[in-house]
Amino acid sequence: MEGNKYLLQMKGVTKRFPGVLALNSVDLELHAGEVLALLGENGAGKSTLIKILSGAYNADEGEILIDGEVQSYHTPREANDQGVSIIYQELNYLNDLTVAENIFLNRWPRSKSGRVDWKGLRNAAREILDTLEVDIPTGAYMRDLSVAEKQLVEIAKALSQKMKILVMDEPTSALSEKEAEKLMKLVAKLRDQGIGIIFISHRLDELFQIADRVMVMRDGERIGVVKMKEAQREELIRMMVGREVNMFYPKREVEKKQTVLKVKGLTTDYLKDISFEVKAGEILGIFGLMGSGRTEMAQCIFGTHKIHSGEIYVDGTPKKMRKPADAIASGIAYVTAERKKDGLILIQSVRDNIMTASVDKYSTPLRIDHKKEKEIAAKWKEKFAIKTPALNTVVNGLSGGNQQKVVLAKWLATDPKVLILNEPTRGIDVGAKTEIYKLMEDFCERGLGVVMISSELPEILQLADQVMVMCEGKVTAEFARGEMSQEKLMHGAIGEV
Repeated sequence: MEGNKYLLQMKGVTKRFPGVLALNSVDLELHAGEVLALLGENGAGKSTLIKILSGAYNADEGEILIDGEVQSYHTPREANDQGVSIIYQELNYLNDLTVAENIFLNRWPRSKSGRVDWKGLRNAAREILDTLEVDIPTGAYMRDLSVAEKQLVEIAKALSQKMKILVMDEPTSALSEKEAEKLMKLVAKLRDQGIGIIFISHRLDELFQIADRVMVMRDGERIGVVKMKEAQREELIRMMVGREVNMFYPKREVEKKQTVLKVKGLTTDYLKDISFEVKAGEILGIFGLMGSGRTEMAQCIFGTHKIHSGEIYVDGTPKKMRKPADAIASGIAYVTAERKKDGLILIQSVRDNIMTASVDKYSTPLRIDHKKEKEIAAKWKEKFAIKTPALNTVVNGLSGGNQQKVVLAKWLATDPKVLILNEPTRGIDVGAKTEIYKLMEDFCERGLGVVMISSELPEILQLADQVMVMCEGKVTAEFARGEMSQEKLMHGAIGEV
């Protein structure tokens, strides 16, 4: 970082939406060769600020300066031309094109005859990937890559456009621990090359590892900027939420009652003889790395994945889960890991999404009780502190964390006996995490059985009454509370038991 010379300045940025002041005179400064962490609860205004930087939104007030020059761009393409690249949490790529074709999307080199220079395209892509020390075949199709590899291709695409400023939105949310470590090394390398990086993450450990400074936002305002080496975890959380928050705490002991969910010998092409029990008032943690079979197991229980053999019991009664309706009727709810893909109808309202799974309870073939639906949706909106101008707001306009809360509310409105949560706090800020953890405790005290699939070891260790570890479609280890440790869980997750 060179003195007080800034690569990027955003001055007095204000943005209003109907009924909402999303940003209130926000300033942001970024040096070349710096990683600036952007921290704040969902709904704090981070996404809106970044969309203004990207050209997707236009600010109502304020200005953007790059290398000291005031910018007047109004579209993402124009922002890109000024060296601004954004890698969103929901990656933007074309599955049926190759790595090289995606890196140079809409910019394929052509020969004098006007034909695409395929060899030149592959060579240029290889050169950029080699710069990043990434060994991905340029001719591989995107659909065949892992999430981590797709993310690296997105970074290569940004680098190919001569970026000065790179924004990364929750880049490690879908990565394993080892993949996240590799990404951190790559971020450090880009910083050393003089690129200014804005790094958005709710994982404080990551920020302490990679960031030079951290800017905290709350309720559409800039609360403060702190040098990372001087920052204290508790101080950052207080700045984020405006109150004391205990992010992780051991779950209270709840009297265990009868078994509400029993899975016996569950087998598919990939899963091999999965068996476990969940008692009322208990949280069963499921831990494993990507590809371990955790999600496939949950899909089998919920009726979205066919099983070859095995039995599923709810309250001691055998159940056939041929489709999700069978699971819902049996008292099973499933919160998926991919909220936009599987959990929401993005063009519908908050109220309609909350009521999607339980609409039959409040309607007849000829009539829907709209008054009752509104009461129930309003109850869950308040209980989850969903930040939305109104219940009829289209859910696609909400922040990622608030969308996740809508998904949770949708399934909790079904009054389930068993709640399967697949990465329930992915992309959610620390304040919302605490609310969800407390809600999970409330469910246990009411006698629900909870299955929590999570990649976050602190979450598993603090909340689970028992843990089942999976690797390559098999159960590799099981632990009761007090027996587990991070080392034991990781050994089971990589098959070393």
